[in-house]
Amino acid sequence: MDGSESSNVESRVLDLLGEESIKAAIENLPMDFRMVVILADVEGFSYKEIAEILGIPRGTVMSRLFRGRRILQRMLWEQAQSAGIASKAG
Repeated sequence: MDGSESSNVESRVLDLLGEESIKAAIENLPMDFRMVVILADVEGFSYKEIAEILGIPRGTVMSRLFRGRRILQRMLWEQAQSAGIASKAG
């Protein structure tokens, strides 16, 4: 499966999970990761802006965003598997 097929599968799974499931997963992220994910992916702030808002280095923003997105991805994948939307084989 190439990158475009993978993103299509992810988009379909996210559509099937629904907005409420995604919001709940974001709310369950640890606070440090949650704030960065919300500011970047929901509010659309740049790394520099997030660093200024939170008073942390830009590199910390990048690290937390990467890790937060990975945690969120795992949580949503587990929800999709539980709901029968995604295969257990992953």
